[in-house]
Amino acid sequence: MRLIRSLVGMVVLAVAFNACFKAPEFPVIPEITFNDIVFKDVPGSASADTLILTINFKDGDGDLGLGDAETDYISDGGQAYPVMDKLYFKLDGTPVYFPAGSTVANDGSLMSYKTKRTTNDTLPAFITPYNCANWEVLTDGTTGKATDTLYFQLNPNHYNIFVDFYIKQQDNSFALFDWKKEFIYPNCQVNGFYGRFPILSKDLSQNTAQEGTIRYSMKSVGFLIFFSIKVLKLKISIQDRKLQRSNIIESPEFTLQSIRK
Repeated sequence: MRLIRSLVGMVVLAVAFNACFKAPEFPVIPEITFNDIVFKDVPGSASADTLILTINFKDGDGDLGLGDAETDYISDGGQAYPVMDKLYFKLDGTPVYFPAGSTVANDGSLMSYKTKRTTNDTLPAFITPYNCANWEVLTDGTTGKATDTLYFQLNPNHYNIFVDFYIKQQDNSFALFDWKKEFIYPNCQVNGFYGRFPILSKDLSQNTAQEGTIRYSMKSVGFLIFFSIKVLKLKISIQDRKLQRSNIIESPEFTLQSIRK
């Protein structure tokens, strides 16, 4: 089913500490707990409904959140780079990073589908889910015709909040809902509702403990179509700028109707 999903920004409220009191000490690996989940449906078949997730967080060194041009992430090769969502590759395997908003183009030095056909048959085929997860079709801005197909790998560190949906089965177990099987090429939705929340610290030079809440909104025209009266639960984690992943928490079981506001 090809439905277009859009992810909206999240509202973050961090609790400030009074200078008269000693700030609490928390582990430097972020810790989270579940707070709330609300469903707001909007009348009209073309209108996006909203799931609003609220979690509590604690972090000992205050390095939560991502900016648009973060450079303090390290790639597997030890090279500092802004946190791109896709990593392209030169023919020799060297990763190439295109800044957000820049035009991705192949000057002949990047791996493309031609590479697969001629010199590297180990690259995946252009079939579901790889046509969403590993291949990007470049098109002419005027004619809309395809001009190239570039190989890429998704960068999991592009995100800092990770939300997975699980559906209750007849045997009372829960199965992961795979967005790749529902949102297929060209309406790719590989990572579901993984997303980003902004930097929480007002002063990046200070490693100050933080605690507060993150309110994370997820919009889709498909919530009622996909999940209807099904019993769901979410698994959630976050990640700091040192790439330290928090604990994984679970929401209580719910249906969309039971959390409707």
